[in-house]
Amino acid sequence: MIFLHHASNRVARRTFWHRNDFAASVYRGRLMLRRWIVGMLLGTLLVAATSPWFVRSYVPRIQDPTRGVAVLQPGSDYRWRSEGYATTRIGPMGMPGRGTLEHDDPGGLRLALWGDSQAEGVCVKDREKIAAQVAGLSSNQIHVFPFARSGDDCNDWIAQIATLRNHDAVRVDAHVFLLVEWSDWTVEIADANEGLDPSRSKISATIPAFLIQAVRNIVTTGDATTRRRLRFRPGPVKSPALSSERGTSGGAIASTAERLSGQLERLRRQCDAPCIFVYAPLIPAIIDGETTFNDPDQWLFDHFRQLCSDHGLHVLDARDAMTAAARAGDWPRGFHNGQFGVGHYNATGNRIIAEQLLTIPVWLASGGRPVNNDPAKD
Repeated sequence: MIFLHHASNRVARRTFWHRNDFAASVYRGRLMLRRWIVGMLLGTLLVAATSPWFVRSYVPRIQDPTRGVAVLQPGSDYRWRSEGYATTRIGPMGMPGRGTLEHDDPGGLRLALWGDSQAEGVCVKDREKIAAQVAGLSSNQIHVFPFARSGDDCNDWIAQIATLRNHDAVRVDAHVFLLVEWSDWTVEIADANEGLDPSRSKISATIPAFLIQAVRNIVTTGDATTRRRLRFRPGPVKSPALSSERGTSGGAIASTAERLSGQLERLRRQCDAPCIFVYAPLIPAIIDGETTFNDPDQWLFDHFRQLCSDHGLHVLDARDAMTAAARAGDWPRGFHNGQFGVGHYNATGNRIIAEQLLTIPVWLASGGRPVNNDPAKD
């Protein structure tokens, strides 16, 4: 009996401790879950509060009837957090950095500025953009309307010029094109692919920017355009094949020159106002630690300048000014939080380009006029 009594006590104590261990484990699990949820919420709030310092903003787009394209919503602030840290005020017709559009003619020369992200200038502050620097340097005698949009090429610009010509909202005395990359003018002639996706604009207007950026980082690669291929599969990753063609064969050169000629001829037919090109390629550049000052596309620029002369188009060459600034230690591309000689034009680059535009009134006064080669307009 004594043995059975002690045995039953041991079983009871074992059962009691097992029940206590289970209850304690459940308690610890619930406590850990609560801490995890609280930590996740506090971490998300911290990221949300500090994200404007590090994450770009996403602004809804609207269809602008004057330009006929989708533009960033006027009156909004576009925050850029790659390379230069700047905030751009979006003005009428989606113009970056131009807050108002004068209804009365202020006098002076009125220039429309076309280009891609290099001319858009969202990496620099509004007061450092091309339009603002031209206004300051010319004492408001030259007014620049910045119509540049990231990702555009000549097909987009020519289409918008034709649309603007049919509206009286903006009087333009001349069109200025910032030529940074030849690919913008050597694309095949095509209609501008303009489509406004309402769902994307709704997402930009309702979902916080840091959440959109987090999803994009997961779904796309660093350039934010190529879909990311997740490596959740066995086996080695196939390395991308390197092309053995350098793109400088006789056939490639002839094709590039032919497309360039066709686009310039098309521009001349579509545009009644004078057209000026500012040639500012991505040099000087720092590549693999080496500084490059020579333009590898000099042959194409010589051909381009001759074509422009034939069509009555004016060309301004900003390479010497860019090189002189770099040699003096004031690089026209790159930012303090990045690498100099790489990326978009900074405030110095914008100033150099603005200085080139100051010579346009002199050219126009000396007889610079468009040449009409289209018999249909006669």
